Amino acid sequence: MRFNKIAFLVSAQFIFFGSATSFDLHAQAIEPSSPVIDVHWHFPGQKDLEPTIEQMKQLNVKFAVLIGTSSQLQAAETANKGLILPSLTFPCENGKLANIGVQCFEDNSVFPSIPSLRDQIRNGKLKALGEINAQYLGISPDDPRLEPIFSLAEAMDIPVGIHMGIGPPGVAYEGPRFPPVKSHFYRGAAGNPLLLEDVLIRHPKLRLYVMHAAYPFREEMTYMLYMHPQLYVDLSVLQWAIPRPAYLSYLRSLVEAGFGKRLMFGSDGNTTRLKEGIDAIRNADFLTTEQKSDILYNNAFVFFRLSSDTK
Repeated sequence: MRFNKIAFLVSAQFIFFGSATSFDLHAQAIEPSSPVIDVHWHFPGQKDLEPTIEQMKQLNVKFAVLIGTSSQLQAAETANKGLILPSLTFPCENGKLANIGVQCFEDNSVFPSIPSLRDQIRNGKLKALGEINAQYLGISPDDPRLEPIFSLAEAMDIPVGIHMGIGPPGVAYEGPRFPPVKSHFYRGAAGNPLLLEDVLIRHPKLRLYVMHAAYPFREEMTYMLYMHPQLYVDLSVLQWAIPRPAYLSYLRSLVEAGFGKRLMFGSDGNTTRLKEGIDAIRNADFLTTEQKSDILYNNAFVFFRLSSDTK
């Protein structure tokens, strides 16, 4: 959910960031305790990449799923010191990411080619696929255009993350009051997690995680987690895009429903947002120590099948 190229004030409670210049490289580090895996991190820009990685390490981040375009992931290769898990984002509208306007593919295609994805996965260039931003184009997850992607991911056993639920308020509208980069086809109906049901039944071995826990589809998300035990979610963006009580209520409902082992932490923002998200989990008084460790680290370690020597 990379929201905008500039900071966009929606209200006193909602500020969304999306460009390299939004990264707060002077964020105060917290005292590291339990390790962290960030399963939803966006490319900060080449000049900010190294200092951002160093700050993440200060926050005891052991791995981070870096979501980016082909060129962004290529630019990050030299900085990969065992922390970065590269993940390709798509689809693209007229060759550009619908939510931030960054060029995706040189041929202006909407989706990457299957042979290209297969080669990059085999060569270790990609460790995951996503953020699949189909909702920004009004494409639902059960759309036939996504079927080859899911089939490949299942066959090659590579994780997939899909954007569902909320986006930047007003993103489908014209006018200066709304985000500067438009996604005219963004529709909430395309972000309902129930639309994943046929996908999961067709691909029972697919390692799929729903980004943003499909907020605010609480009942639908609960149903999907109950009925599809292979499904995971990330909690990215919710720690700063909605009021904290709403975030904690949503988190608590998923934990109390019995899904604490399938919730994963994500920042979807700069190092300030990363710290806010870590603190939100560590300070949640309804979570046990074990549940906090699971959300911040253990669940993602299992889902992504990591090891201490993962490269």
